[in-house]
Amino acid sequence: MLGAALLAAALLSVGSAAAQQAPTQSYDVELLIFRNLSGRDTPEHWGVEAAGSGQRLAIPDDEPSPFSSTETPPAVIPTTTFPALPAAKMKLTAIEETMRRSRGYQPLAHVGWTQPGFGRNSAKYLTLSSLVASSSGVQGQIALTRGRYLHLTLDLVYDATTTAGEAPQRYVLRQTRRMRSNERHYIDSPKLGVIAVITPSGGGEAG
Repeated sequence: MLGAALLAAALLSVGSAAAQQAPTQSYDVELLIFRNLSGRDTPEHWGVEAAGSGQRLAIPDDEPSPFSSTETPPAVIPTTTFPALPAAKMKLTAIEETMRRSRGYQPLAHVGWTQPGFGRNSAKYLTLSSLVASSSGVQGQIALTRGRYLHLTLDLVYDATTTAGEAPQRYVLRQTRRMRSNERHYIDSPKLGVIAVITPSGGGEAG
């Protein structure tokens, strides 16, 4: 009996260690950031927030809360870099080309990277400057977290190019959205928008 108990304990310990060492699901994240030149509201009106709030979005629990400029700034979340997504794996290239031919939209940045699906308490922001040239006028941070659902947190600022004599224009897009992998998601404001696709890397499970 003692031997059987010891064997069972050993197997349980091995199983627990294996579970702890199980690799975190990685995701390919692709964003197409664009400017709405028409000035017309999109079906999903997210609003352009006042610039200069100096606040960073909190990573949500499983149910995201809309960002409010009156919220207390959360604790600083670490920033990091991730491997860039090869052009061959990009899924939004055709949409980017269509936008370039249109009069109503202007692509500002098309970026992609691969990262682990961090839990809320271990989330890290990706600084957009690691993927986008400063000449684009777009800056900010992005975080992808995974709990019961995937959540994409965007904290973006776009400084529009103006002609001499015009006042500088800055547009801010701060939103957290629940995402489903392998689906295209639109996050729009009257002037600044994002199309996002999140794909399990290596053919992993959907979120």
